[in-house]
Amino acid sequence: MLGYEIAAKEVIPAVRLALIKELKTKYNIKEEEISSYLGITQAAVSKYIREKYSVKIKDIEAKLDRGIIESYAKEIASGKIGAVNLCICKICTTVNNFGCSFASTK
Repeated sequence: MLGYEIAAKEVIPAVRLALIKELKTKYNIKEEEISSYLGITQAAVSKYIREKYSVKIKDIEAKLDRGIIESYAKEIASGKIGAVNLCICKICTTVNNFGCSFASTK
């Protein structure tokens, strides 16, 4: 599997999970609005909130740089929707020793 495929299966869902948690808890943003911001369905947001994701994603999410997540969540909450892609790119450049297959392809 190529690095970007691994990132799509492991890293990006972990970033989404972290952003959803931050947007929901810190900014009290509704699921429908979060789904619009992240470009995913409301059902997917609900799935993340109900913790319906793999252990691998949870493990990677726990290792993400909270400063990056908080910074980009703040931008997203203020209406800067393009910050989602920037956050994913920033996180992907910092992935190292996360225990995901993507880190080993760098």
